[in-house]
Amino acid sequence: MDVLRKEINELYRKQKLHCEELSQRETEECRRQAELCVAVENDCRVITDAATDTCWIYDGGFASLLGIGNGNGTLVGRFDSSDEDLIYVRIHPEDLVEKRMLEYEFFKFVDGVPPGMKLNYKATCRFRIKNREGNYIYVENSTRIARLSPGGRMWLILCCYSVASDNAPGVDIMPRIVNMATGEVIEYRLSAKRAAILTDREKEILQLIQLGMASKQIASKLEISINTVNRHRQNILEKLSVGNSVEAVVAARAMKLL
Repeated sequence: MDVLRKEINELYRKQKLHCEELSQRETEECRRQAELCVAVENDCRVITDAATDTCWIYDGGFASLLGIGNGNGTLVGRFDSSDEDLIYVRIHPEDLVEKRMLEYEFFKFVDGVPPGMKLNYKATCRFRIKNREGNYIYVENSTRIARLSPGGRMWLILCCYSVASDNAPGVDIMPRIVNMATGEVIEYRLSAKRAAILTDREKEILQLIQLGMASKQIASKLEISINTVNRHRQNILEKLSVGNSVEAVVAARAMKLL
């Protein structure tokens, strides 16, 4: 259900980090700083290495609140994915889509600014996530580039999670990009973009799939070719990052796309 995983991974690949000599020492220092900050702030921090598709999760009291750590400020684990799946599976499906959209917009934005300015920016948002009892609570999240490669490209990424000070329901995740050097704030409205992930025709076909119709029946009802139906079905699977039509229906309903 991670609708922009492919696009974000493509942005990582665009950095061509494999062409540079990256310092393991820099990675270890960045991880050490994250661990020290977690011990002080009692939050949860994730260091992502865009070059190796690896992330490290450090837990404080917040991670314990989610049920993914013991809250002692140490390493939860190293994961062979650049996405914090251990955390992502707990985020409300609607909010996860918008969080990923914000990350994609943030990485595109930072990729386009001069290397000397890339570290000035962070993306911030507030969303719902399940605690260890399975109840949704609001959390505050920020994402920023922690280290650039020697060539000035995005390399090590820091993502922070903490309990939100305000638990009042909102209309969206309050997505923003903040320039920490100037105080400039860029606000985004992603609810409409989320609703437009699928085209009207794709939603129509998915609704018929939900009713149990096969491609041949859908083609007849909509008066289009079966090849066109199958092409739409494949596009739906790719957009929603799912493996089959049943998963697509579940994902679309969870995201309130149907």
